[in-house]
Amino acid sequence: MREPASPPDTARRMKRSATLSLVLVAGAGAGAFALARLDASQRDEDVLVYRTLDACIADRVRSAQACTDAEAAARAAYAASAPRYETLADCERHHGRGGCVPGAMVTPAAQGRTLPVMAAFMMGRTDEQDLPVQPLYAHAPEEEQPHAAHGGGTAGGFCTGSGGRVVYAGGGSRAHVPATVARGTTSTPRIIARGGFGGTGRAVAAAGSGHGSGGG
Repeated sequence: MREPASPPDTARRMKRSATLSLVLVAGAGAGAFALARLDASQRDEDVLVYRTLDACIADRVRSAQACTDAEAAARAAYAASAPRYETLADCERHHGRGGCVPGAMVTPAAQGRTLPVMAAFMMGRTDEQDLPVQPLYAHAPEEEQPHAAHGGGTAGGFCTGSGGRVVYAGGGSRAHVPATVARGTTSTPRIIARGGFGGTGRAVAAAGSGHGSGGG
C-alpha cells in the first residue's frame, strides 16, 4: 500500500531545510579554510640547525654574538626541558647507541633518569622571526628509515624536546619546519617510558637547501 504524499507545505519546508544545511556546511568549510590560512601555526618557519657553535659562526648567516647567545640558550633549555627516560635502553631506542647519558650528569633534577645528548641547536634565520632557540636530539638510524622511505632522507635527522621532527638534507644548515615545531618549546620535561617518543604528535619537516658548511 502506497503511503500518502507529503503535504506541499511540508515538502517545501524539508527542501528549505536541506538547502540551508548545505549552505551551512559549505560556509563552515570555507571558514575553516580561511582560518587555516590566517593561523600562523599552519605555516612553515625557515630555521637554522647547527651541531656546534663553531659551525654556526662559520656559516656567517647570523652574527657570531647571535650564535654564541643561541648556543648558550640551547644549553640552558637542554638541562631544564630534555625528555627523561626511565631506562638507558628506552633512551637509546629513540636516540641511538651512545646518544644518551645518566640524567645526573646534566642536572641534579634528572637524578635516576636517562637523558638524550644534546646533538644540535635550532634558531631562527632572523631576529624578526622571534623563534625560541631549541636544543635538538639525534634519532636512531631505525627511527630515520621510515622518513627516508618518504623522501625525507636520513642526514641531519633530529627531534625537539616535544617530539617534533626536524629533517634537512645535505650538509647545510637550513631547514623548513612547521611553526608548531619551531615554536613548540616546553619548560616541563617529558617522562617517557617504553613505547614511543613523539607518537602521533611527531611532525615531519621537509628538507631545505643548505648554506655554507654549517650544521653538517
